[in-house]
Amino acid sequence: MKVFITTLGCKSNQYDSSAIEAILKENNFEIANSSESADVFIINTCTVTGKADYQSRQIIRRAKVANPDAVIIVTGCYAQVSAQEVAQIEGVDYVLGNPEKERFLQYIREGKRKTPKIDVSEANKVRPLTLRASGSSGRTRANLKVQDGCNNSCSYCIIPKARGISRSLPVYDILQEIDGLVANGYKEIILTGIHLGAYGLDLDSKTNIASLIKVIDGNNYPCRFRISSLDPDEVSNELIKVIAESKTICNHLHLPLQSGDDAILNKMNRKYTGKLFAERVEKAVNSISEVSIGVDVIVGFPGEGEKEFLTTYSMLESLPIAYMHIFPFSKRKGTLAADFPNHIDARVIKERCERFRILDKIKRKGFYEKFIGKKLAVLTETSLDKETGFSTGRSRNYIPFLIKGDNKIKNTEIAVVAHKIHGDRMIGDAVR
Repeated sequence: MKVFITTLGCKSNQYDSSAIEAILKENNFEIANSSESADVFIINTCTVTGKADYQSRQIIRRAKVANPDAVIIVTGCYAQVSAQEVAQIEGVDYVLGNPEKERFLQYIREGKRKTPKIDVSEANKVRPLTLRASGSSGRTRANLKVQDGCNNSCSYCIIPKARGISRSLPVYDILQEIDGLVANGYKEIILTGIHLGAYGLDLDSKTNIASLIKVIDGNNYPCRFRISSLDPDEVSNELIKVIAESKTICNHLHLPLQSGDDAILNKMNRKYTGKLFAERVEKAVNSISEVSIGVDVIVGFPGEGEKEFLTTYSMLESLPIAYMHIFPFSKRKGTLAADFPNHIDARVIKERCERFRILDKIKRKGFYEKFIGKKLAVLTETSLDKETGFSTGRSRNYIPFLIKGDNKIKNTEIAVVAHKIHGDRMIGDAVR
């Protein structure tokens, strides 16, 4: 049987889909390259915004059209939060919550149903992280989910209801999984989680993300590691020191600011201030050589007037960040913020997003320009750029490269001299 897997959303979802794919291969299923040839569809959904729900529904409906006789299994966060809604979509056979995601094999074997079966339990029950992946199919980099769930209650976020409370993978298990990924040839491993900064707080050993990074770095693996998103208050001096002194941890941090205005941050139920965020950025930039810092920002949160917007804009304009991810506020049913007063007009949000996008281009260009003429360590990818025919890759500090030279070098970290900016990428020459 051929199985087609579709994944929406975060790196944790991508990791789960990689684990599903590995189990399928172990059980002699074929992974379909196109929806038209599939006998089974597994749709791993996202629910972070109303748009994500809509995209999930569209993909489910397209699966039904592609093959009306196929078994359709819907899982992930949209399935967890809105199981009845998912079950009402024509063609759906099984709706599996996040805790039940690992039961997919059983339901494939049961086959099509006349009426959908819902297998969704309470996300907050404490369960070990048993769905494990041995890599990411067709990719140079592998996600490694070391934590799942979230204990925070940000007023705009539905994810704690979808993923449950925070739980961590023990250090020993992480190191074993790294050994497997290294043996499978991965040259970059991305440590990821829903709330990565909460890593270890639920374990008996009372470890934390900084100590985990220190242990990993001390093992001198023949690959590099990247840390996914961390809240600003979780970027401790200890963590900065470990990254600054490391030979294997990439000099790259991604920090969700969301807003630089303290009143808005308070309404969001975030646990830091704009001042603390700025201090953490400055500390990281002054301590970690050539570090790249990316920022998430939410535009148009209820009550964000021009004054609050400009506070955020001015802060990001002044700080030495490398890039931004800009999210227009989405009214998400089931969150506190959905019922807040003073929602912002969509046209105002759109205009403010555009102002941030212009700033993002300025920040990226300014960061890239610092490295023209310099040599960086770039991990080459498996695909070539269609426009230029050059190899593609990404530096340790997260600059995407087009690499002139030998385009047969794949999945290898090589030295590249940055030459010039080309759109949102850098063109560089491979050093022989």
